[in-house]
Amino acid sequence: MKAFSPKFLLLSGIALAIPAIADRVARRAAGRGYSAWTGEDPPRNPATVGVTWTQAIVWTALAGAIGGVARMASRKALSGAGLPAEE
Repeated sequence: MKAFSPKFLLLSGIALAIPAIADRVARRAAGRGYSAWTGEDPPRNPATVGVTWTQAIVWTALAGAIGGVARMASRKALSGAGLPAEE
């Protein structure tokens, strides 16, 4: 087994955390945009009474697309910075 230095392990942890944080921040921003656009909070649970199929689908597509792009962009930036990236 290959021995990893503490620096490598720290950088690996950071490289794994950054995409998750970027996803969370992007989804929060999407939630604010959804609220501004519709005047309602995003439907966090589609099983909630009063949430229509349209609302659930629009929110899921919007949040998924924005979160996915944020994760991809952060991974791309990490690969250019020389940090270890998940494969």
